[in-house]
Amino acid sequence: MANNVTATKEATKRTFTCSFFREDMTHLIQLSTLVTGHNLDAFRKTYGHILHMLTSHIDEWALYTLLQFYDSVLRCFTFRDYQLAPTLEEYADILKIKVQRNWKPNGGTHVFHVKFLIKKADALAVEKKWKEFNTLLAVMIYGLVLFPNIPNFVDLTAVCLFMDQNPVPTLLADTYYTIHSKYGKKGSVGGWLPLLYEWFTSHLPKIGPFVTTKDSQKWPQRIMRLTANDIVWCPIGMGIEEVITSCGTFENVPLIGTRGVINYNPKLALRQLGFALKDKPLDKEIFESVCFEKGTDPEGLKKVRSAWNSIHTDDQTSLGEKNVVANQAYTNWVEDRVKDRLLPFPKVNPLYEQPPEVPTATMPAENCIQANMEGTQLHEKSFDAQLKHYLVD
Repeated sequence: MANNVTATKEATKRTFTCSFFREDMTHLIQLSTLVTGHNLDAFRKTYGHILHMLTSHIDEWALYTLLQFYDSVLRCFTFRDYQLAPTLEEYADILKIKVQRNWKPNGGTHVFHVKFLIKKADALAVEKKWKEFNTLLAVMIYGLVLFPNIPNFVDLTAVCLFMDQNPVPTLLADTYYTIHSKYGKKGSVGGWLPLLYEWFTSHLPKIGPFVTTKDSQKWPQRIMRLTANDIVWCPIGMGIEEVITSCGTFENVPLIGTRGVINYNPKLALRQLGFALKDKPLDKEIFESVCFEKGTDPEGLKKVRSAWNSIHTDDQTSLGEKNVVANQAYTNWVEDRVKDRLLPFPKVNPLYEQPPEVPTATMPAENCIQANMEGTQLHEKSFDAQLKHYLVD
């Protein structure tokens, strides 16, 4: 398909500037090179795949572009005809750490200087005490990469999260809370950036013009040229069978982070986990929101902690067989929302060839819906086949 770009003159919402920071990881990267062979297997088995967070590349323009699409009401990223939202299941899959279904207090403000911890790790490496070395290295990754608070220090909050071995809900909470509190404002963000970047790029095309034109296309324009048909909805290898959809009396999922409490809406992300979006979401599933800074609402915090003692999950019994399509009712709902809140950049013609639309006037509504779904499925199968061929090559 031709890559000529034609932009519309529709109104757009105002964009904002932001910056990203990551602490110098040189010493930790050097220590991580000592984790090899059977010791690497032992590290991953105990602590998940957190080592690659030290060296993972992030494209700041990609993250800047993503943040412009944040929908502060729905706690997701709303694009031209689809939505994306980080989920517990996806973060857990990236880190290879299971989500434990409980929540414990996560400490206070006591700190350990990183120089002291690195010195201890060096001594353990010399003595070849690899189990203890792994533990100390994992603690530093928690304190400096996953949950940074004070530069060059690992605080007690990070240590408690490490000991609890349940970092995924807190990581997702920090992602949402930071984005939500910083949205539309100048300032810098950090910490969970490698995780958010890996999540975002996992849903972007891996072959075709999106990849081959990356040097000549700016991120905003490249993203605006993607439609729901072009997104990698359920990345190869992700075998999600059960989805946490609500907790306690909440119709969605409230999360406790290191700095605040916020909810997210799993019903908007079902397609990412391999399940069809059969209809537009119910208002109670997406508009019941909670957001407050830690320490400002003790009763609210107590309610959220209690909610995590009663987690509701859905699987194929209630969600249906795996099928990454969206019903027209949902798509129409997204497009109506885009008209109300606007997009951050001008619309441009799609980058990839799109499946043909079936005119509703020529057949009954239920047949039209089925035809559109089948067309989307064929497009998905073709795209998956090309991607598998690319990975094999």
